[in-house]
Amino acid sequence: MNVKKSPFLFLSVLLLISTLLGGGGVAQTSCTNGDDNDDDTTTCTETANNEDTAAAADPRRKITIRNLSNYRADIHYDDGRFGKIVGTVSPHGGSTTPPLETFVGHRFFITMHGVREGLVDPATDEQYFFTVTSDEKEDEEEFVIPKEASTSKTLCKDRYPVCKNEAARGECTRNPGWMIVNCCQSCEEKEGYGHLIDSKVRCTRERLNATLAAFTAGSLDDLFMRWATEEEFRQYDPHVISAPNKVHGAEHDGPWILTFDSFIDDFEIESLLRGAEYGGFERSTDQGKVVASSGEKEKVISTHRTSSNAWCRPECERMPGVRRVSDRIEKVTGIPQGNYESFQILKYEIGEFYKRHHDSSGKNTNISGHRILTVFLYLNDVEEGGETAFTELGIEVKPKKGRALIWPSVLNDDPDSSDPRTYHEARAVIKGTKWAANHWIHQYDYRSANIWGCSGSFS
Repeated sequence: MNVKKSPFLFLSVLLLISTLLGGGGVAQTSCTNGDDNDDDTTTCTETANNEDTAAAADPRRKITIRNLSNYRADIHYDDGRFGKIVGTVSPHGGSTTPPLETFVGHRFFITMHGVREGLVDPATDEQYFFTVTSDEKEDEEEFVIPKEASTSKTLCKDRYPVCKNEAARGECTRNPGWMIVNCCQSCEEKEGYGHLIDSKVRCTRERLNATLAAFTAGSLDDLFMRWATEEEFRQYDPHVISAPNKVHGAEHDGPWILTFDSFIDDFEIESLLRGAEYGGFERSTDQGKVVASSGEKEKVISTHRTSSNAWCRPECERMPGVRRVSDRIEKVTGIPQGNYESFQILKYEIGEFYKRHHDSSGKNTNISGHRILTVFLYLNDVEEGGETAFTELGIEVKPKKGRALIWPSVLNDDPDSSDPRTYHEARAVIKGTKWAANHWIHQYDYRSANIWGCSGSFS
């Protein structure tokens, strides 16, 4: 299978090639006559700079990692901190194809796919590390993940040598969820947090002080009615697309779906797009199943959406334009920002789509509860395609720059249950590019759950 190469490795290769080519690849001869010494002789010295010598000194290597274990495995380049993923290998004999290009002395470690739980030697409980050797006779070096490789039986352990330093810097309290899962031993020594490796202990609403629900029965109808009728919201140009009994001019009888057609301005749009650059756009992923008692969920490439997305990280969230949008959403909804997931910024190129899905289906048991509202912002006009379509209702909403589309994922009478009528999809872009952003708003405090590693995400 194809392997994603590390930009660091390729950059290093390019720099090395440039250096080697700069010195030439043939023997060089320098000659000096004896004029300065009143000597008629000429002395010539041949410099050992031929191709064979250059090859002998060349630290570049190609490696193959073959996986005999029962686990799909991610390969990480050991950068001295938390590693950089450079490839994935299938179980039962899968290998890196083509080989990885690297250097003598580089080291790699192996984890379960989609999470950071290392694969270990069950006899020693030590994680597998592979170091590229300096054997000049080998054109390509092979490393093998043995059949017996497994996850560690020790729940509270450090996954990285840098853990003690991170704990000493105070990261166990600043970023407790990630640190408890990845640097448990160091956080136990520094803060006494070792018992919190068990997500059933760490992740309760009582412990996180996250017991206040945003919606009670009837709250949803009240909120949308206010948006449709009260003067303070007219500045955002509200339009009711769907409502129970077609109230307030709605075209459809169904769950509330509403747009504010003048919700964000050009400065705020530019801020969101620039803020996305801090994290960078990647192919969209989904959360898979829980794969560890720590609460980690597997991160998998999405098979039903082909867009790219970027998360608005702290640098992005501090930007004035971004803060202004989140503050406005908080004021309009009356729901505190602690209940919001970070802005997700989306990019759809021609032909890209998101198949029919629901933002919070089933009976939700997450600490932060259901995603009760989606606030979806269109950041540009799309020449053709890219509509948001509610598949059960026959409703399509066209992208319009500055527009906010808002809908609930739960029932008015029972906000702890999802509304099956609000399944939706992003239609494929036919011409142009679609840029969008969204806040998902939860029933309970999401920020605390996320900080303490109770949302399944440990990015």
